[in-house]
Amino acid sequence: MKSLLRYSWLCSGLAVVCILFTGAPAWSTVLSDDDCIKCHDDIVSVLQAQASAHRDVIGCLDCHQGHPPEGEAIIPKCSMCHDPAEKKHFTLTDCTRCHNPHAPVITDFTKLKDVKPGCITCHSQPGIDMKDFPSAHSRQDCNNCHTGHGLKEGRYHKCTDCHEKHADFLKISDCLACHSPHKPAVYVWTDKATAQRCSACHDDIVGRFKQKGGRHLENLQCVECHEKHPPHEEGVIPACQKCHDRQESKHFGVPDCTRCHDPHAPMDFELSKLKDVKPVCATCHEGPLADMKRKPSKHAQLDCNACHPVHGQFKECTQCHKPHSPDMKYADCLKCHIPHAPTLLEYGNKVEPKLCGACHSTEVKQLAENRTRHHELNCAYCHRRRHKSILTCEDCHGMPHATGFHTQFNDCHTCHNTPHALQR
Repeated sequence: MKSLLRYSWLCSGLAVVCILFTGAPAWSTVLSDDDCIKCHDDIVSVLQAQASAHRDVIGCLDCHQGHPPEGEAIIPKCSMCHDPAEKKHFTLTDCTRCHNPHAPVITDFTKLKDVKPGCITCHSQPGIDMKDFPSAHSRQDCNNCHTGHGLKEGRYHKCTDCHEKHADFLKISDCLACHSPHKPAVYVWTDKATAQRCSACHDDIVGRFKQKGGRHLENLQCVECHEKHPPHEEGVIPACQKCHDRQESKHFGVPDCTRCHDPHAPMDFELSKLKDVKPVCATCHEGPLADMKRKPSKHAQLDCNACHPVHGQFKECTQCHKPHSPDMKYADCLKCHIPHAPTLLEYGNKVEPKLCGACHSTEVKQLAENRTRHHELNCAYCHRRRHKSILTCEDCHGMPHATGFHTQFNDCHTCHNTPHALQR
Protein backbone atom coordinates (compact mmCIF):
# COMPACT_ATOMS: atom_id res chain seq x y z
CA MET A 1 0.00 0.00 0.00
CA LYS A 2 2.80 2.44 0.95
CA SER A 3 4.57 1.62 -2.30
CA LEU A 4 1.43 2.37 -4.24
CA LEU A 5 1.08 5.81 -2.55
CA ARG A 6 4.71 6.69 -3.25
CA TYR A 7 4.20 5.71 -6.83
CA SER A 8 1.12 7.87 -7.12
CA TRP A 9 2.91 10.94 -5.67
CA LEU A 10 5.88 10.35 -7.93
CA CYS A 11 3.70 10.15 -11.04
CA SER A 12 1.86 13.29 -10.05
CA GLY A 13 5.12 15.21 -9.51
CA LEU A 14 6.50 14.00 -12.87
CA ALA A 15 3.31 15.11 -14.56
CA VAL A 16 3.75 18.64 -13.19
CA VAL A 17 7.39 18.77 -14.38
CA CYS A 18 6.45 17.50 -17.83
CA ILE A 19 3.67 20.05 -18.19
CA LEU A 20 5.83 22.97 -17.05
CA PHE A 21 8.71 22.13 -19.42
CA THR A 22 6.79 20.98 -22.48
CA GLY A 23 4.65 24.10 -22.89
CA ALA A 24 1.47 22.28 -21.92
CA PRO A 25 -1.73 24.20 -20.84
CA ALA A 26 -1.56 26.65 -17.87
CA TRP A 27 -1.03 25.07 -14.48
CA SER A 28 -4.46 26.15 -13.16
CA THR A 29 -6.09 23.97 -15.80
CA VAL A 30 -4.15 20.92 -14.67
CA LEU A 31 -3.87 21.34 -10.88
CA SER A 32 -6.64 21.66 -8.30
CA ASP A 33 -6.78 23.22 -4.85
CA ASP A 34 -6.20 19.77 -3.38
CA ASP A 35 -2.71 19.77 -4.89
CA CYS A 36 -1.61 22.91 -3.00
CA ILE A 37 -1.41 21.09 0.32
CA LYS A 38 1.40 18.95 -1.00
CA CYS A 39 3.79 21.89 -0.66
CA HIS A 40 1.84 24.43 1.39
CA ASP A 41 0.29 22.25 4.06
CA ASP A 42 0.84 24.90 6.80
CA ILE A 43 -1.00 27.61 4.84
CA VAL A 44 -3.82 25.30 3.76
CA SER A 45 -4.26 24.14 7.36
CA VAL A 46 -4.73 27.75 8.46
CA LEU A 47 -7.24 28.29 5.65
CA GLN A 48 -9.22 25.17 6.48
CA ALA A 49 -9.30 25.88 10.22
CA GLN A 50 -11.41 29.04 9.99
CA ALA A 51 -14.79 29.37 8.37
CA SER A 52 -14.79 32.28 5.94
CA ALA A 53 -15.70 33.20 2.37
CA HIS A 54 -12.04 32.71 1.48
CA ARG A 55 -12.38 29.06 2.44
CA ASP A 56 -15.96 28.31 1.44
CA VAL A 57 -16.53 30.44 -1.67
CA ILE A 58 -13.20 30.71 -3.48
CA GLY A 59 -10.24 28.40 -3.92
CA CYS A 60 -6.44 28.80 -3.90
CA LEU A 61 -6.22 29.09 -7.68
CA ASP A 62 -8.80 31.89 -7.77
CA CYS A 63 -6.29 34.16 -6.02
CA HIS A 64 -2.92 32.60 -6.99
CA GLN A 65 -3.13 32.36 -10.76
CA GLY A 66 0.57 31.79 -11.39
CA HIS A 67 3.50 29.87 -9.92
CA PRO A 68 7.24 29.68 -10.55
CA PRO A 69 9.16 28.60 -12.50
CA GLU A 70 6.78 28.98 -15.47
CA GLY A 71 4.72 31.81 -14.00
CA GLU A 72 5.12 34.53 -11.40
CA ALA A 73 4.16 34.04 -7.77
CA ILE A 74 1.14 36.33 -7.93
CA ILE A 75 -0.37 37.62 -4.69
CA PRO A 76 -3.50 39.54 -5.69
CA LYS A 77 -4.57 42.85 -4.27
CA CYS A 78 -7.55 42.67 -1.91
CA SER A 79 -9.35 45.27 -4.04
CA MET A 80 -9.54 42.67 -6.79
CA CYS A 81 -12.55 41.26 -4.96
CA HIS A 82 -13.24 43.89 -2.33
CA ASP A 83 -14.12 46.90 -4.44
CA PRO A 84 -13.48 50.21 -2.58
CA ALA A 85 -16.55 51.61 -4.31
CA GLU A 86 -18.75 49.11 -2.52
CA LYS A 87 -17.76 49.79 1.05
CA LYS A 88 -15.81 52.39 2.98
CA HIS A 89 -13.88 49.67 4.80
CA PHE A 90 -12.39 48.48 1.50
CA THR A 91 -10.74 51.87 0.99
CA LEU A 92 -8.30 51.22 3.84
CA THR A 93 -4.69 50.54 2.94
CA ASP A 94 -2.47 47.75 4.24
CA CYS A 95 -5.23 45.17 4.74
CA THR A 96 -2.79 42.55 5.98
CA ARG A 97 -2.03 44.71 9.00
CA CYS A 98 -5.24 43.33 10.48
CA HIS A 99 -6.29 40.48 8.19
CA ASN A 100 -4.50 37.26 7.34
CA PRO A 101 -5.81 36.41 3.83
CA HIS A 102 -5.94 32.72 4.73
CA ALA A 103 -7.80 33.42 8.01
CA PRO A 104 -9.42 36.82 7.38
CA VAL A 105 -11.69 36.82 10.42
CA ILE A 106 -9.84 38.68 13.18
CA THR A 107 -9.84 36.55 16.31
CA ASP A 108 -7.38 38.48 18.44
CA PHE A 109 -7.59 42.26 18.54
CA THR A 110 -5.14 42.53 21.43
CA LYS A 111 -2.17 42.12 19.06
CA LEU A 112 -3.17 45.19 17.06
CA LYS A 113 -2.86 48.93 17.72
CA ASP A 114 -4.84 51.98 16.64
CA VAL A 115 -7.66 49.91 15.19
CA LYS A 116 -10.44 52.44 15.77
CA PRO A 117 -10.11 54.21 12.37
CA GLY A 118 -10.54 50.84 10.70
CA CYS A 119 -13.36 49.64 12.93
CA ILE A 120 -15.60 52.67 12.43
CA THR A 121 -15.55 52.26 8.65
CA CYS A 122 -17.89 49.29 9.24
CA HIS A 123 -19.30 50.17 12.67
CA SER A 124 -20.27 53.75 11.91
CA GLN A 125 -22.86 54.22 14.67
CA PRO A 126 -20.43 53.51 17.53
CA GLY A 127 -18.06 55.97 15.88
CA ILE A 128 -20.80 58.63 15.72
CA ASP A 129 -21.82 57.99 19.34
CA MET A 130 -18.27 58.33 20.62
CA LYS A 131 -17.76 61.54 18.66
CA ASP A 132 -21.07 63.18 19.66
CA PHE A 133 -20.96 62.04 23.30
CA PRO A 134 -17.32 62.01 24.43
CA SER A 135 -16.46 59.90 27.45
CA ALA A 136 -13.57 57.88 28.84
CA HIS A 137 -14.70 55.07 26.54
CA SER A 138 -14.38 57.20 23.41
CA ARG A 139 -10.75 57.98 24.25
CA GLN A 140 -9.80 54.31 24.19
CA ASP A 141 -8.90 52.12 21.25
CA CYS A 142 -11.58 49.58 20.30
CA ASN A 143 -9.41 46.63 21.32
CA ASN A 144 -9.46 47.79 24.95
CA CYS A 145 -12.96 46.34 25.15
CA HIS A 146 -13.24 44.15 22.04
CA THR A 147 -10.66 41.40 22.26
CA GLY A 148 -12.00 39.41 19.30
CA HIS A 149 -14.11 40.08 16.23
CA GLY A 150 -17.20 38.30 15.01
CA LEU A 151 -17.09 35.66 17.73
CA LYS A 152 -19.75 34.90 20.30
CA GLU A 153 -17.13 34.44 22.96
CA GLY A 154 -14.68 37.23 23.71
CA ARG A 155 -16.23 39.92 21.54
CA TYR A 156 -16.14 42.42 24.36
CA HIS A 157 -15.31 42.83 28.01
CA LYS A 158 -18.16 42.87 30.49
CA CYS A 159 -18.81 46.22 32.15
CA THR A 160 -17.86 44.74 35.51
CA ASP A 161 -14.41 43.80 34.20
CA CYS A 162 -13.50 47.48 34.55
CA HIS A 163 -16.32 49.08 36.55
CA GLU A 164 -17.55 48.42 40.06
CA LYS A 165 -21.25 47.53 40.20
CA HIS A 166 -23.73 50.11 41.44
CA ALA A 167 -25.23 47.26 43.48
CA ASP A 168 -24.37 43.62 44.01
CA PHE A 169 -27.57 42.30 42.42
CA LEU A 170 -26.90 43.93 39.02
CA LYS A 171 -26.07 41.80 35.97
CA ILE A 172 -24.63 42.78 32.59
CA SER A 173 -28.19 43.01 31.20
CA ASP A 174 -28.98 45.58 33.88
CA CYS A 175 -25.97 47.68 32.86
CA LEU A 176 -27.07 47.66 29.22
CA ALA A 177 -30.64 48.57 30.17
CA CYS A 178 -29.40 52.06 31.10
CA HIS A 179 -25.98 52.51 29.51
CA SER A 180 -24.94 52.30 25.89
CA PRO A 181 -21.29 51.16 25.87
CA HIS A 182 -20.24 53.70 23.24
CA LYS A 183 -21.94 56.63 25.03
CA PRO A 184 -22.09 55.40 28.64
CA ALA A 185 -22.66 58.78 30.27
CA VAL A 186 -25.83 59.34 28.24
CA TYR A 187 -28.49 57.14 29.78
CA VAL A 188 -30.74 55.42 27.27
CA TRP A 189 -33.44 52.99 28.39
CA THR A 190 -33.25 49.90 26.17
CA ASP A 191 -36.24 48.44 27.97
CA LYS A 192 -38.33 49.36 30.98
CA ALA A 193 -35.83 50.14 33.70
CA THR A 194 -37.51 48.63 36.73
CA ALA A 195 -37.59 50.27 40.13
CA GLN A 196 -35.12 47.63 41.33
CA ARG A 197 -32.57 48.76 38.74
CA CYS A 198 -33.10 52.41 39.63
CA SER A 199 -32.62 51.58 43.32
CA ALA A 200 -28.99 50.70 42.63
CA CYS A 201 -28.27 54.45 42.59
CA HIS A 202 -31.51 55.93 43.96
CA ASP A 203 -32.24 53.59 46.84
CA ASP A 204 -33.68 56.28 49.14
CA ILE A 205 -36.08 57.57 46.47
CA VAL A 206 -37.21 54.11 45.39
CA GLY A 207 -37.70 53.10 49.03
CA ARG A 208 -39.93 56.10 49.66
CA PHE A 209 -41.79 55.45 46.42
CA LYS A 210 -42.51 51.82 47.35
CA GLN A 211 -43.83 52.84 50.78
CA LYS A 212 -45.74 56.01 49.94
CA GLY A 213 -46.10 56.16 46.17
CA GLY A 214 -49.88 55.84 46.28
CA ARG A 215 -51.50 55.83 42.86
CA HIS A 216 -48.19 56.70 41.24
CA LEU A 217 -46.86 53.37 42.50
CA GLU A 218 -49.97 51.51 41.33
CA ASN A 219 -49.95 52.87 37.80
CA LEU A 220 -46.42 53.93 36.87
CA GLN A 221 -42.88 52.65 36.37
CA CYS A 222 -39.94 55.01 36.92
CA VAL A 223 -39.20 55.43 33.21
CA GLU A 224 -42.78 56.40 32.40
CA CYS A 225 -42.11 59.72 34.13
CA HIS A 226 -38.32 59.90 33.81
CA GLU A 227 -38.00 59.24 30.10
CA LYS A 228 -34.39 60.39 30.15
CA HIS A 229 -31.59 60.89 32.63
CA PRO A 230 -29.07 63.71 33.05
CA PRO A 231 -27.04 64.95 31.25
CA HIS A 232 -30.15 65.10 29.06
CA GLU A 233 -32.05 68.28 29.83
CA GLU A 234 -35.48 67.45 28.44
CA GLY A 235 -37.61 64.50 29.49
CA VAL A 236 -35.83 64.09 32.84
CA ILE A 237 -38.55 65.42 35.16
CA PRO A 238 -41.97 65.65 33.52
CA ALA A 239 -44.56 68.36 34.11
CA CYS A 240 -47.30 67.13 36.42
CA GLN A 241 -49.87 68.28 33.85
CA LYS A 242 -48.65 65.52 31.56
CA CYS A 243 -50.96 63.23 33.55
CA HIS A 244 -52.97 65.64 35.71
CA ASP A 245 -54.97 67.61 33.16
CA ARG A 246 -55.98 71.07 34.34
CA GLN A 247 -59.36 70.58 32.69
CA GLU A 248 -60.16 67.69 35.03
CA SER A 249 -59.75 69.50 38.35
CA LYS A 250 -59.22 72.99 39.71
CA HIS A 251 -56.45 71.55 41.85
CA PHE A 252 -54.44 70.53 38.79
CA GLY A 253 -54.35 74.17 37.74
CA VAL A 254 -52.38 75.22 40.82
CA PRO A 255 -48.78 76.13 39.88
CA ASP A 256 -45.65 74.78 41.56
CA CYS A 257 -47.01 71.35 42.51
CA THR A 258 -43.80 70.31 44.26
CA ARG A 259 -44.32 73.06 46.82
CA CYS A 260 -46.64 70.59 48.54
CA HIS A 261 -46.23 67.24 46.76
CA ASP A 262 -43.23 64.94 46.52
CA PRO A 263 -43.92 62.94 43.32
CA HIS A 264 -42.52 59.79 44.99
CA ALA A 265 -44.83 60.22 48.01
CA PRO A 266 -47.57 62.44 46.59
CA MET A 267 -50.01 62.30 49.49
CA ASP A 268 -47.44 62.41 52.28
CA PHE A 269 -46.62 66.03 52.99
CA GLU A 270 -46.44 68.31 56.02
CA LEU A 271 -48.67 71.36 55.73
CA SER A 272 -47.12 72.84 58.86
CA LYS A 273 -43.99 73.69 56.85
CA LEU A 274 -46.00 75.69 54.31
CA LYS A 275 -47.73 79.06 54.28
CA ASP A 276 -51.00 80.30 52.82
CA VAL A 277 -52.24 76.86 51.89
CA LYS A 278 -55.97 77.56 52.23
CA PRO A 279 -56.49 78.67 48.59
CA VAL A 280 -54.81 75.47 47.42
CA CYS A 281 -56.69 73.22 49.85
CA ALA A 282 -59.99 74.75 48.76
CA THR A 283 -59.48 73.55 45.18
CA CYS A 284 -60.08 69.99 46.43
CA HIS A 285 -61.94 70.53 49.71
CA GLU A 286 -64.78 72.82 48.66
CA GLY A 287 -67.11 71.68 51.47
CA PRO A 288 -64.98 73.04 54.35
CA LEU A 289 -64.56 76.35 52.50
CA ALA A 290 -68.34 76.59 52.07
CA ASP A 291 -68.82 75.93 55.81
CA MET A 292 -66.39 78.71 56.73
CA LYS A 293 -68.18 81.16 54.43
CA ARG A 294 -71.61 80.13 55.68
CA LYS A 295 -70.78 80.69 59.35
CA PRO A 296 -67.60 82.77 59.82
CA SER A 297 -65.68 82.10 63.03
CA LYS A 298 -62.16 82.28 64.41
CA HIS A 299 -61.53 78.96 62.69
CA ALA A 300 -62.24 80.61 59.33
CA GLN A 301 -59.49 83.15 60.02
CA LEU A 302 -56.86 80.42 60.41
CA ASP A 303 -54.78 78.83 57.67
CA CYS A 304 -55.66 75.16 57.12
CA ASN A 305 -52.33 73.96 58.48
CA ALA A 306 -53.22 75.35 61.95
CA CYS A 307 -55.47 72.32 62.42
CA HIS A 308 -54.12 70.04 59.67
CA PRO A 309 -50.32 69.93 60.18
CA VAL A 310 -50.09 66.86 57.93
CA HIS A 311 -52.33 66.16 54.96
CA GLY A 312 -55.12 63.77 55.89
CA GLN A 313 -54.62 64.37 59.62
CA PHE A 314 -56.14 66.86 62.04
CA LYS A 315 -55.86 68.10 65.55
CA GLU A 316 -58.58 67.13 68.01
CA CYS A 317 -60.68 69.94 69.45
CA THR A 318 -59.30 69.39 72.94
CA GLN A 319 -55.76 70.15 71.75
CA CYS A 320 -56.81 73.82 71.53
CA HIS A 321 -60.09 74.03 73.43
CA LYS A 322 -60.98 73.08 76.99
CA PRO A 323 -63.78 70.49 76.92
CA HIS A 324 -67.17 71.44 78.34
CA SER A 325 -66.82 68.59 80.85
CA PRO A 326 -63.86 66.45 81.99
CA ASP A 327 -65.25 63.25 80.48
CA MET A 328 -65.94 64.73 77.04
CA LYS A 329 -64.14 63.06 74.13
CA TYR A 330 -63.33 64.33 70.64
CA ALA A 331 -66.20 62.30 69.18
CA ASP A 332 -68.57 64.08 71.58
CA CYS A 333 -67.45 67.48 70.25
CA LEU A 334 -68.39 66.48 66.73
CA LYS A 335 -71.94 65.61 67.78
CA CYS A 336 -72.68 69.31 68.12
CA HIS A 337 -69.85 71.22 66.43
CA ILE A 338 -68.76 71.31 62.78
CA PRO A 339 -64.99 71.99 62.80
CA HIS A 340 -65.13 74.43 59.89
CA ALA A 341 -68.20 76.26 61.31
CA PRO A 342 -67.92 75.58 65.05
CA THR A 343 -70.46 78.19 66.18
CA LEU A 344 -73.15 76.65 63.99
CA LEU A 345 -74.33 74.01 66.44
CA GLU A 346 -76.19 71.39 64.46
CA TYR A 347 -76.78 67.90 65.71
CA GLY A 348 -78.86 64.78 65.25
CA ASN A 349 -81.73 63.52 67.34
CA LYS A 350 -79.58 61.27 69.53
CA VAL A 351 -77.42 63.74 71.40
CA GLU A 352 -77.25 62.44 74.95
CA PRO A 353 -78.65 64.77 77.68
CA LYS A 354 -75.32 64.51 79.54
CA LEU A 355 -73.63 66.39 76.68
CA CYS A 356 -76.23 69.13 76.89
CA GLY A 357 -75.72 69.16 80.65
CA ALA A 358 -72.11 70.20 80.22
CA CYS A 359 -73.43 73.69 79.44
CA HIS A 360 -77.03 73.44 80.61
CA SER A 361 -76.67 71.60 83.92
CA THR A 362 -79.69 73.20 85.66
CA GLU A 363 -82.11 72.31 82.88
CA VAL A 364 -80.84 68.74 82.57
CA LYS A 365 -81.09 68.25 86.37
CA GLN A 366 -84.65 69.58 86.42
CA LEU A 367 -85.67 67.31 83.58
CA ALA A 368 -84.07 64.29 85.26
CA GLU A 369 -86.08 64.95 88.47
CA ASN A 370 -89.35 65.68 86.66
CA ARG A 371 -92.05 63.06 86.76
CA THR A 372 -94.06 64.09 83.72
CA ARG A 373 -93.68 62.66 80.24
CA HIS A 374 -91.16 65.38 79.48
CA HIS A 375 -88.77 63.35 81.64
CA GLU A 376 -88.81 60.65 78.99
CA LEU A 377 -87.89 62.97 76.13
CA ASN A 378 -84.39 63.59 74.75
CA CYS A 379 -83.25 67.23 74.73
CA ALA A 380 -83.00 67.15 70.92
CA TYR A 381 -86.68 66.22 70.69
CA CYS A 382 -87.72 69.76 71.58
CA HIS A 383 -84.52 71.53 70.52
CA ARG A 384 -84.49 70.00 67.11
CA ARG A 385 -81.45 69.88 64.83
CA ARG A 386 -79.97 73.21 65.78
CA HIS A 387 -78.91 74.81 69.04
CA LYS A 388 -81.37 77.36 70.49
CA SER A 389 -84.23 76.10 68.36
CA ILE A 390 -87.27 75.63 70.67
CA LEU A 391 -90.64 74.05 69.97
CA THR A 392 -93.69 75.86 71.34
CA CYS A 393 -96.07 74.02 73.60
CA GLU A 394 -98.69 74.19 70.84
CA ASP A 395 -96.38 72.31 68.47
CA CYS A 396 -96.99 69.15 70.49
CA HIS A 397 -100.07 69.85 72.62
CA GLY A 398 -102.14 72.05 70.36
CA MET A 399 -104.82 73.93 72.42
CA PRO A 400 -105.89 71.42 75.10
CA HIS A 401 -108.08 73.94 76.97
CA ALA A 402 -111.15 75.91 75.91
CA THR A 403 -110.51 78.75 73.51
CA GLY A 404 -111.46 81.41 76.04
CA PHE A 405 -109.04 79.96 78.59
CA HIS A 406 -106.16 80.21 76.15
CA THR A 407 -107.19 83.73 75.31
CA GLN A 408 -107.03 84.75 78.95
CA PHE A 409 -103.88 82.76 79.74
CA ASN A 410 -101.68 82.83 76.60
CA ASP A 411 -98.48 81.77 78.40
CA CYS A 412 -98.48 78.07 79.37
CA HIS A 413 -95.62 78.67 81.78
CA THR A 414 -97.90 80.69 84.05
CA CYS A 415 -99.52 77.53 85.29
CA HIS A 416 -97.18 74.68 84.22
CA ASN A 417 -93.80 76.18 85.16
CA THR A 418 -90.87 75.61 82.72
CA PRO A 419 -90.78 72.66 80.30
CA HIS A 420 -87.81 71.17 82.22
CA ALA A 421 -89.63 71.36 85.57
CA LEU A 422 -93.09 70.85 84.20
CA GLN A 423 -96.08 70.83 86.56
CA ARG A 424 -99.49 69.48 85.70
